[in-house]
Formats: sequence, C-alpha cells, structure tokens
Amino acid sequence: MSRNIKHVGQLINTQKRCVVVFREVPDEPENCLVVDTDSLADWMHDDVINAVESPGAQSSANFYEYAQRSVFTDGSNMLQTLHTRGMLHKTKTENVMMLPNSGVKIRLDELNQIIKEQNGDANAIPDSDGQVQMAGKDIEPATMQAPASNADGVDDTDYAKTLLAQAKTFEAEAKRLKQEAYDLVPSMKPGRKTPASESEETAANA
Repeated sequence: MSRNIKHVGQLINTQKRCVVVFREVPDEPENCLVVDTDSLADWMHDDVINAVESPGAQSSANFYEYAQRSVFTDGSNMLQTLHTRGMLHKTKTENVMMLPNSGVKIRLDELNQIIKEQNGDANAIPDSDGQVQMAGKDIEPATMQAPASNADGVDDTDYAKTLLAQAKTFEAEAKRLKQEAYDLVPSMKPGRKTPASESEETAANA
C-alpha cells in the first residue's frame, strides 16, 4: 500500500508540482495559497519537501501550521520567507489536484468540501484505493479538468488575512484548553482560592 502524503499536489493548468500551504484563503474559500516547488532553488525545494514529509506537517490540517514554526537551511522562518520572496501564489482550489500517493488524485475544492461535511474542517485524506470515506458513502476522486487559472501573487493583505485567521484559531483553541484544565482542577482558575489559602485565611482570622 502506498504511503499517503498530505499537502502535495499539481496545478491542473500547468501540470507543475506544488505544495498547498493554505487550503483556503479566509473569506475566499474558492482560493488557496500554494508554492510552486518546481520553481524553488534546489536547497529550498529539499527543505520544503522534507518539511512536508515530516510527522509534524502530516499531522496538521494545513501546511502553514508547520511551516510557521520551521526554518530553512539558512535559518530563516519558512512561512515568512516564502511570503517575502513572493513564492506563495493564490490559485483556485479547483485548479489544484491533490496527489497523496501515486494511485490517488482528488481536486482540492472537492476535498475541502468533503472535509467540511465530514468533520468540520478536520484532517481527511483519500484511501489508497482512490476513494474518500464520508458518512458511509464512497466519494470518487475528481477527474482531471483544467479551469481558468487565477495564479496571482499573494500581496500583504492576503497574507495578513491568513495570519489573522490563524490567530483566531489559536485563540479559540487556547480558550478551550484553559477551560478544560479549569474543569479538571477548579482550584487552578485565576481568582479562585485554593483549599490551602482558605485554611490559612481561616487560621489568621481565628
């Protein structure tokens, strides 16, 4: 059975290999941000591919989640460098064919829709036989089509929008984790007296 690798695909209109950094652009779910790996310098290409294949990237729903905490060989932040050097490109999700392994292909817009319907934007990947399991149904992979391209360079506004959306996600997750911790040990909640401090206060007032 072939090993599944997330985040890798091919631009349908040019047939160039790419890495999908953001599966969707905030407020523009029809667009995504990709890196044309064929255009990268050899050392950058190797760094990006090694990052994509790492366990951390494979456990992330979006590659940017891993790239933002990774560095290139020269020590620069991977996500920031891809942006500042103009290597992040906006393209239609329907223009990206995801290729998790040699026997599977599915268009990104269809994969995004499956993920949303299946479990609220969590991870999903086609099975090795070329199908995606969803709610008891088998979804056949997309056929190769070539829609009009919209591979514009990503400006600072687009990039800022993705970072703000990312920040909101992290804030919500941090709030959820804090609440879970307080539910487990209520005495740890800020402003709440611990049994020890309550005993000390009682003794002092005696």
